[in-house]
Amino acid sequence: MTGWMLARAGIRVAVIDAGAPATTNAAAGMLAPSFEKTLHKSGDALVNFSEESLRRWPATAELLAERSGVSIDFDQSGVLSVAFDERDAAIFDADNEGGERLTRKETLELEPALASNVVGARFARNDGQVDPRLALKALAAAFAADGGELRRGKRVAEISSENGKVSGVYLHDGEKLAAEAVIVATGARLLGLSNLPAGAAFPVKGEALSIAKSDGAPRRVVRTSRAYLCPKADGRIVIGATEISGDWTLTADEARIAQLRAGADAAFPALAASAEIERWAGLRPATRDGAPIIGPAPDGPEGLIYALGHYRNGVLLAPATAHALAELVEKGRLSPSIAAFSAARFKGLGVS
Repeated sequence: MTGWMLARAGIRVAVIDAGAPATTNAAAGMLAPSFEKTLHKSGDALVNFSEESLRRWPATAELLAERSGVSIDFDQSGVLSVAFDERDAAIFDADNEGGERLTRKETLELEPALASNVVGARFARNDGQVDPRLALKALAAAFAADGGELRRGKRVAEISSENGKVSGVYLHDGEKLAAEAVIVATGARLLGLSNLPAGAAFPVKGEALSIAKSDGAPRRVVRTSRAYLCPKADGRIVIGATEISGDWTLTADEARIAQLRAGADAAFPALAASAEIERWAGLRPATRDGAPIIGPAPDGPEGLIYALGHYRNGVLLAPATAHALAELVEKGRLSPSIAAFSAARFKGLGVS
């Protein structure tokens, strides 16, 4: 998305896509800042940035569809966190930044197909979702329509610099591309292309599956203590997701997938008869403090910029990240909204 916004600003930009499995393709596409209190350990910066990005999504989705001709299934009908006992309710209360508490009756009015043992819920009315696979397709088309160059199947081997300033990149086949700025947005795979301390960004594996939508399916994104369910316009329900640190494999474990499916079926009993469509695994790019790494590399060279570590909110944070970095490249202005996400915060912390 950053590349697209730069191209729209009239800047000549190339996106180098090595073709590695994209975290975005594995994501469910939830836009749910209201239920991420556990990630906000570093203060209000991530809260504010998440809310800013959610506010940017409606206009971004509309423009993206207009420029690409692809609808990304943007849906802002809210996210419901459902409790089936008081323990669930306490967990969702503790992790909530703004959703309203609903009674059992109010919860069933929103989602009548829920299991009868539901006791209540938290509802974030402005949260929602997109289909990240459609978003990637739309971004590629919009990027090209606005003059961007997408280099698929290429990999950056080295970032070059002269006199303390970025001068471009060398690709794995020896080709050099000249550039005044280079944005490293490699997800969990840093590939030696940053000056970050070892361990500043690392993978957290996630597994998910999709099943066919049927009668008795959720109407909107529903979260439970055992699984979340995201109904998509194409007839899928995406069910996720596990979190496993230190595992770089992209295989989905049979037992963990079964647990997710059981959690979904327990919430919506009618789904037990729905056929599985797909299962997969992906790598979330996490950081030590749960906040992303966005902005200029503190140790240079000038023009080296990071867009990393968005963890489980990469889709949510895409518009705000892209807006801030496009402003940085185009105007040289560092937005206050990303000041707290500088990689400088890891200096002297003994990251390993």
